[in-house]
Amino acid sequence: MILGIAAGVAALAVVGIILKRRGHLDGIIAKAEELGGDIADKYSNIKDSAKKKFDEVVEKGGEIAEKLSSHADNTASKSIAGTTPTAKA
Repeated sequence: MILGIAAGVAALAVVGIILKRRGHLDGIIAKAEELGGDIADKYSNIKDSAKKKFDEVVEKGGEIAEKLSSHADNTASKSIAGTTPTAKA
C-alpha cells in the first residue's frame, strides 16, 4: 500500500513537471484563480442579500411588536377606565 501511494505521488510530480514545461499548468492555475474569484463574488452577493433580508425581517418584527404593545396598552387602559369598583366598604 505504501508503494502504491509513493508511486501515485511520483506520477503526479512527473505530470506536474511536464505540464509546467509546456505551459499548461499556468493556464490551469489562471482558470482556477478566475473560478475562485467568481465563487467569492457570488458568495459575497448571497451574503449581502441575506443580510439585507435579515435586516428587513428584524425591522418588520420590531414594527409588529410595537403595534402589539400599543394595542395591548390601549386595550388595558380602556378596560381599566371602563370598570367601576364593585367592592363595598
